[in-house]
Amino acid sequence: MSYQAARFSELLSHCRLAMEEGDDTIAVFHEDRCVGMWDRELEGHVDSAGTTIIDHDGYELKRPGGRSPQIFAMTVAKLQRAA
Repeated sequence: MSYQAARFSELLSHCRLAMEEGDDTIAVFHEDRCVGMWDRELEGHVDSAGTTIIDHDGYELKRPGGRSPQIFAMTVAKLQRAA
């Protein structure tokens, strides 16, 4: 899904809604360039009864000049193909 935001408050609102809906990736583009994204990260385990327990459900912020620029670029290309 794609949203447009003219103000910072709109950007925050759209990001919050996407996180509440559990979107896997939330990317922010400015003039066709991705300036950052949040990737959903789930961590959990299976208990002795076979039930999945989620220990952590959160988002990690990633930027173009971050730790993994190649993975960032591949994710952006995938998002652009899907759009």
